[in-house]
Amino acid sequence: MIDCNDCLPRLYGLFCSLKELELKTLNQYKSTQTYKKGDYIFRQGETPQGFYCTFSGVVKVIKTTESGKEQILLLSQGSEMLGYRSFFSGEKYQASAQAVSETTLCFVKKEGIEKVFKEYPNLGFEFLKMVCVELRQAEEKFTDLADKTVEQRLAHFLKMIFRNINCEQQLLLSREEIASLIGARPETVIRVFSDWKKKGFIKTKAKSITVLKQQFLEQ
Repeated sequence: MIDCNDCLPRLYGLFCSLKELELKTLNQYKSTQTYKKGDYIFRQGETPQGFYCTFSGVVKVIKTTESGKEQILLLSQGSEMLGYRSFFSGEKYQASAQAVSETTLCFVKKEGIEKVFKEYPNLGFEFLKMVCVELRQAEEKFTDLADKTVEQRLAHFLKMIFRNINCEQQLLLSREEIASLIGARPETVIRVFSDWKKKGFIKTKAKSITVLKQQFLEQ
């Protein structure tokens, strides 16, 4: 099990301000599990018994419509929390969470969450701030779908996963999944990648991509 005191991603998440006593409480009600690529962490319609904190890896959150179509809502990485909205609202999971790479998560049980929030009231204000930030990001994504071109949305996606140019990066999502995430057609994503490759912006292989010129990501 990963000790909360030794968890680097925690320093960038909701529990960053907790002291040793509160962290000790979290440790008592927490378990750690590693998931292989393709494993489900939880499924839409299940009842939450706590929530998850991402230690390493990448998780995609998927909403399945009544017609059976899957829509990727977001990608979750280190220090981010999963399943907390359904947990606190008392609802069943409104989407599924699936590992897209080997992923290690910490699961905090309901009893531990309730105890920490009661013993550390300021955590409630930190949680409210986090929810407000995520609401703003959701609003921005909705606006982007209406106002930004596919090229701009795809450039933003690459900007999120690339920190350095001339560095080969494994693409954890297929072209179809990228299209779902940014609200585009798969054939359009393939066309834009092909166009950028011809212009010398990127270099692609089957499941990897290298950004050669970072300027185009600023569009």
